[in-house]
Amino acid sequence: MSQHPSPVSGQDLTDFYHARHPQLQNYLFWHVRSQEIAEELAQETYLRFLKQATPQPILDLNAFLFTIAANLARDYLRGMKRQPHREFIPLDTEIADAQPSPEDIVANYCLESQLQQAIAHLPEKTREIFLLYRVDELSYKQIAARLDISERTVEYHLRQAMLLCRNFLTKA
Repeated sequence: MSQHPSPVSGQDLTDFYHARHPQLQNYLFWHVRSQEIAEELAQETYLRFLKQATPQPILDLNAFLFTIAANLARDYLRGMKRQPHREFIPLDTEIADAQPSPEDIVANYCLESQLQQAIAHLPEKTREIFLLYRVDELSYKQIAARLDISERTVEYHLRQAMLLCRNFLTKA
């Protein structure tokens, strides 16, 4: 005697859908490349998933859910191909403001201040070489010639400067 799966309740479907929602969203985004379109398709998937009116119980809810989603994504993409004159612009893109946000300004100011402190704490020779390289944009060879040291010494001091600055900034 073979057992048939019992019918799935609406609440079971809802719980299953919510558990799979992030995975479904990623799946749809991968197909349509727009977060907003993926969200819309996920909502439509959910509605169709809940409306499932099959007299037989669903054997594999995961396959059923993702089949609905795949079909919706395919239909969406077909619709985009039928309207070639319509440029595809994801709805989730924001109009970029050329000005940095206030949060970015404050974060950059704090980072710049911390970096200046880190550079100030470098040993004098290391600081001098670091500034010649980063600020004056001199090559290793030019720095070596100006300070009458080897290029290997320049390389060593720059490596030390980076390590010391990183250590200073991670402790701050």
